[in-house]
Amino acid sequence: MNVPRALGRIAPRGGHRLSGHAGGLSARAHACRSAGLIALTSLLLSSLVPVAGAAPGAGDSGGQGEAPAPVQILDLTTASGQATEVAQSGLDDVQASPGQGSGSGSRDGAGAQTPRPSTEEASGSDNAASVSPATVRGATATVPALAQATGAADAPAPSILPAATDPQADAALLTDPLEVDRFFVAGFTWTGGADLPDGVRIYLRVRENGSWSPWYLSEAADSGRDDRATPGTGEFVTGGADAIQASVVGSSLPAGLKLAMVPSRPQGEEVLGADDLKTTEAAPTPVIEDASAMENQGTQVDPAAMTLSASPAPVAQPAAASVASPATAPATVPVVAPAATTANGLPVAVTTRAEWGANASYMSWDPEYARAGHVVVHHTAGTNSYSAGQCASIVRGIYYYHAVVLDWGDIGYNFLVDKFGTVFEGRSGSVAAPAGRMSIGAHARGVNTGTMGISMMGDYSTVSPSDAQLSSVGKMAGWFLKRAGISDVTGWAGLHVWTTERYQAGSTISMPRILGHRDVGYTTCPGNVGYSKLGTIRAIAKAQGSSPQGGSSGASSTVPQDHPGAVALRSALGVNGWIGAATSGVQASTKGGVFQSFEHGVGYWSPATGAQFVGEPVLSAWGAYGYQTGSMGYPRSGGVVGVGGSRHQIFEGGIAYWRPGGRVSFIHGSILNAWAASGWEHSKVGLPTGRAVRQADGTMTQAFEKGSISVAPNGKVTVR
Repeated sequence: MNVPRALGRIAPRGGHRLSGHAGGLSARAHACRSAGLIALTSLLLSSLVPVAGAAPGAGDSGGQGEAPAPVQILDLTTASGQATEVAQSGLDDVQASPGQGSGSGSRDGAGAQTPRPSTEEASGSDNAASVSPATVRGATATVPALAQATGAADAPAPSILPAATDPQADAALLTDPLEVDRFFVAGFTWTGGADLPDGVRIYLRVRENGSWSPWYLSEAADSGRDDRATPGTGEFVTGGADAIQASVVGSSLPAGLKLAMVPSRPQGEEVLGADDLKTTEAAPTPVIEDASAMENQGTQVDPAAMTLSASPAPVAQPAAASVASPATAPATVPVVAPAATTANGLPVAVTTRAEWGANASYMSWDPEYARAGHVVVHHTAGTNSYSAGQCASIVRGIYYYHAVVLDWGDIGYNFLVDKFGTVFEGRSGSVAAPAGRMSIGAHARGVNTGTMGISMMGDYSTVSPSDAQLSSVGKMAGWFLKRAGISDVTGWAGLHVWTTERYQAGSTISMPRILGHRDVGYTTCPGNVGYSKLGTIRAIAKAQGSSPQGGSSGASSTVPQDHPGAVALRSALGVNGWIGAATSGVQASTKGGVFQSFEHGVGYWSPATGAQFVGEPVLSAWGAYGYQTGSMGYPRSGGVVGVGGSRHQIFEGGIAYWRPGGRVSFIHGSILNAWAASGWEHSKVGLPTGRAVRQADGTMTQAFEKGSISVAPNGKVTVR
């Protein structure tokens, strides 16, 4: 059929139109598409999709108000490998303007390219650097050789990436920039084998908040269940994209190629025909392709140094109000007992499947446990522009993509960690795993059995994971390995290979206890910068459990029994019995203070703050800021019951707020002052739900339950 066009563009999308499609998606995906035709009442939906998935702990303010919506499917090639008209629509513009790709930058001579502006968005980390196109194009990447023999097969490792390509000027398949309904996760599937045809590369870029992302290379998954191959790419996460453009470069096209776009609350599937789509404009953007894969596994660093780059402004004291303010609340009120999500000795609070809203109907793979002694670190790929309020939506999207679209029956990773440091339970049974065992995942085909897979949400090819993210990954790795009785978490050990991916099936290879996905597969995962941070992750894992939680790494001396801090901590135990028995002596810390570990938390004393106790979930959240040595400083109060059942605890540098079972968020500096002026807990935006993030123009922004607060460098406050 001829695609209706107006001014060289595909006709505007009218109503969604369902149409059948063959191949490329699982039978479960087809079943879910059919199920999506059934109209459900809001009451029924609320029973099927737990509200807990949108709780502050899940960080899902972005998906809380979103109705269930179908997964959008875009057919790009036929069963015989011929491009559809939609998939060729962007080529018309390229061919109409020789040497000028549609919003791509020009090519001349022997393929030389004019410089393109960098539009790479920050990852949310304070130390994330912007990368110009020149630094991310033009390299050939190969699988790195590890520092010692690994038992690899004799065949040489193939090249992961080709020389620099232009996804528009070099495209064999190119869509127009297409407007779609908002989605959080995308991925490509095809028919036939798990490998793409030789030389074929798939690219995707998306529009988020009105701005187009760079072009990202979508790699074949090189993961999945050990009992089957996966003809699909890894997941691509977004911060709520509403437009896409896809490109395929190569001499041949994969058959049955489809693009799946998963919304916050997927229900059923919908194939988008040409008549359903409309195009939009797209500005030039660079191409993100991992430069040559790094052999360096990172530099060992002191995890205690991993604090925010800047201290917050002095904390404003809560003004007198009709309700008790944090400043006047009694410090003797016990901290809320550790949440259920810290079961099994977890070092950080983990958002469970029930809390982020896992739909049980998508799952067809019951947990299977096996002995495990390695941790494989991944990244999800995609953009890094998501907000804290979108993270649960992204996890639900990955779950649907893995379980239904790729037909794994569950999410592949055991755990996922967002850029704010929040940990999400992935594969069913991961939190409840017995010591020394782990629920077998689908994160690294061939070595799923014997490993725990943990994925950093975002793309870390050219920007760094945040300090909070690295801290959580390292702590989870240390927790898992030390429960398995492994004392040397930075060492190497044999790892059995079950299938024929990079290594000979049935062989045992020597691998670091904490390794990157690229060490065992033909992939660039977890990105060049992410891979370079493995040393940092190992150092944090090593420190996990080797010293009292919350302690300063340099504070190993035990103070005398008559030390003022030791005396104060003993005296305060009477009204803090929830803390349990002491598990360490009293140790010296910064600012003349001391700390002591207990069964259910840590006690702290300083001359300025007196004796206070911190338990979960605050302890882990505070740890992301560096405990007492970081920007939040020592605790100034115990846990306090606040307005509407909320909880808070005051620190020298800010205040921690949370609701029972929810995520802890610190508020400090100028945003705290603005929130206080708007009424504290009675403010129209409610409690904080995310971490303050510095925007490119210097504006600080923090998400709240019902909106956000931003403070510009000139002091202008915006409350939305």
